[in-house]
This record gives sequence, C-alpha cells and structure tokens, in this order.
Amino acid sequence: MTFLNHPSIVASTKPPVEKFSKDFDSALASYVAEIDGCLVDSARKVTLLGGKRLRPTLCYLSGFTNSKYDDLLKVSVILELVHVASLVHDDIIDNAQFRRNQITIHNDIGVHDSILLGDALFSYALELSTEFQDNSVCKVVSHATRKTCSGEIAQNNTIGNILLSLEDYIQIISDKTGHLFGAACKLGGKFNGSDIFEQNILKEVGISLGVNYQLYDDIIDAFGNENKAGKSLGTDFASLKPTLPLILLLNEVDSAISDEILRLSSSTENHQYLIKKISKLYVEYGVLKMCVEFFNVRFNDTISLINSLNNTNIRNSLTDFIDSFSSKTSSINNLNESNFLAIHS
Repeated sequence: MTFLNHPSIVASTKPPVEKFSKDFDSALASYVAEIDGCLVDSARKVTLLGGKRLRPTLCYLSGFTNSKYDDLLKVSVILELVHVASLVHDDIIDNAQFRRNQITIHNDIGVHDSILLGDALFSYALELSTEFQDNSVCKVVSHATRKTCSGEIAQNNTIGNILLSLEDYIQIISDKTGHLFGAACKLGGKFNGSDIFEQNILKEVGISLGVNYQLYDDIIDAFGNENKAGKSLGTDFASLKPTLPLILLLNEVDSAISDEILRLSSSTENHQYLIKKISKLYVEYGVLKMCVEFFNVRFNDTISLINSLNNTNIRNSLTDFIDSFSSKTSSINNLNESNFLAIHS
C-alpha cells in the first residue's frame, strides 16, 4: 500500500502534525479495509473512533526529519493497531461499558468475538511489521506487544493485592503502557536515521511519557468526571486493582488502618463501607495532592530525557508535544477527592 510522499516535510523544522493526522487516519482506514471480511465492520468500529492517537503522533514527531513518509505512516498504523487491540481486551477485563462515549465492542458483538477481534488486530499488526526491508521493525513491535501483554497479566495478578509496592507498580505500568510509547519514539528515530544511542534515548522518552499517561489515567479514574473523561471511571477500584492513589494512601496510613482496608477488601459484603472509608481517608491524607506531586516529578523526568536528545528538531518537536499536554496536567489540579465517592455511589 503506497501513499503520497511529502518531501517538504523532510525539510521542515516544525512538523505539520495536522497534515500527518489526516494522512494517518486515511492510512489506518485503508489498512483496516484489507483485514479479513468477517472482521472489517468490528475492526472499523474500534479503530476509527478517533481518539488521541498518541503513539502515531509520537512516532511522527520522533522521525519527521529525513524519513520516508510512507514508512512512518505504516509503522504508526501498526502501533495503533496494537494499542487498539489492547484496549479491546482491557475493556473486557474491566467490564467497561463505554469507550470514547461509545458502547464498548464486547457489549456490541459479545465477549467471545471481541477477544478474537483483539487477537486478530495484534496478529495483523505483526504481519504488517514483517513487510519492511529488515526485521528491526518487527522485532521492536513484537517486543513492545509482549511487554504490553505481560504488563497486563502482571497487573491482573495484583488484583486484590492492595499492598503492592510503588516500585513494582511503576514497573508494571512501564511494561503495560510505557513500552508501546517507547516503541513509537524509537521507530520514529529509526526512520529519521538516528543512531542507536539516540534511538534508545527516544525509547526511554516514550516509556517515561507512557508511564505519565498511565499515572494521569489513575488520577482521573479515581477523582475525575465521566462526562469529561468520555469513558467509564472507577473500574480500577471496583475491581480492587491497585493504582497510584491507593498505593500512596497505604504508604501513609498506620498498620491498623492498612489491616482494616485489607480485611474490608477481602469481602464483597463490605464493599460500600470500604468505598466510604477510602473516600474519607483520601480527603484526610490529601491523597489527590500527593498523586499530583508524584506525577509532576515523573513529568519533569520526561522533560529531562527530551532535553538530552542531540537532534534539535526532534527535541523541539517533543518539547512542543509535552507543552501541549500541560493543559491536561493542569486539569488534575481542579479535581476533588470527593469525586471518588460520587463515581462509586
């Protein structure tokens, strides 16, 4: 599949992201149209909903200079297919009812077919990644896909383990979320002609940024507003999945409170009382503030990694991207601990 090359993009020092976004949407639609006939309608429903397209955008921003535009589009499509496949499976695991204000696919076509749809999207992405001249793209995508799946399994194994350490949690989300961001940035660097050292820095930038996005989602899931978020909230705590707010709280409380929370969480009969207890403790210990402060430290680490890049144009493009994320980060300062109780009532 061939798309028009754009030599002007190579010479540009400021990437035309809007044009890339339009070209990406066209490319994604074209590739999805070539999937097996019985999958096309469902694949379109989950891939063409729109969304932030973070991984394709990061791939482009990491590789827009001196790159082959068609290859950059294709690898961006591959990364998005892996991401969407993981969302299909995540929504089943979390029993989420909505995704981007639309009913989730497993509530439309059933859980069985949705699992297989996610599998098919994973497989299709890996199939497309074998079509490059060497196996480096396939290797990077396969590694990131494996990390995404192993991170998800590791996180599922923590369900009910409210005493999970913060260090272990960061490792889990680095695998589950960060590595696909890292693959996007690294492959952008590959098509940009960056040396392996620079590619590895780009990978670390992506992983760090992916962790930031997961931490942001943790905060929104606990303290956000469903209408603004455009998706089901409160699913993490409802499934007793330890995330940043609960982990930070349990780092602060004494053993008596920790033991009580552990006892309450072991029985579904105590769930409503547990929600009220956690909500009160979040307010008492200022957990939202702690979450925001922890997030800001991690965010500054990402900025430091970006500043260490040698390629000025790529460094500037990623800095602009980070700046555009500042409005999202500032929005969490307007959240309130009491939202937690509202979400779960």
